[in-house]
Amino acid sequence: MKKKTLVFDMGNVLITFDTHRILADRGLNEEEIGIFEDIVFRSPEWRAYDRGTCDKSAFLRPIGLLPPKLAALAKEMILEHVFVSAYMPPLPATEELVRRAKLAGYPLYVLSNAGQDYYEYRSGIPALSYFDGVYISSDWKLLKPEREIYLSFLAQFSLNAEDCLFIDDVQANIDGAKAVGMDGICFNASREPIERLYGALAEKGVVI
Repeated sequence: MKKKTLVFDMGNVLITFDTHRILADRGLNEEEIGIFEDIVFRSPEWRAYDRGTCDKSAFLRPIGLLPPKLAALAKEMILEHVFVSAYMPPLPATEELVRRAKLAGYPLYVLSNAGQDYYEYRSGIPALSYFDGVYISSDWKLLKPEREIYLSFLAQFSLNAEDCLFIDDVQANIDGAKAVGMDGICFNASREPIERLYGALAEKGVVI
């Protein structure tokens, strides 16, 4: 029987993406965290950057809407650093799962919404060394959960949708994958025990 092709998201699957924790660790209170997340992380610019239709200078607009304390922090975190490498460490438990899947002979791919600074931080994600291909949204001017990104991903790597099992931490992204014929598991490795993912994979016939 042909082995499933396993497709992984990056944020909260291969690397941590917990903006609330990041901001709390920087000393922000709950009100300040809410303001920062609403204005920066939920901004049109954040999605446009992941889509590859703007560069980091676009973040000057939402940063300019923040109170001075938060604006200074946003400039440091987003404009002066590669955000992922500074604040989103790899998840070793998922790396081990990926390693085991590779040894078991499963084809492995990444499908992620990410900006172009991916090419600056990718060397800091050890799990990526096991993958057969990586598809980054900003390279293609597309975003999950748009239908076009899944079709483009499948075409890029000559994959059949029915052979693919997609692991992502956002249910809307799983729903988008299912709409084109892929199977999926919604899983957040930053918040859930890795045993749940092993169990969910086993239910799909993926035993590693």
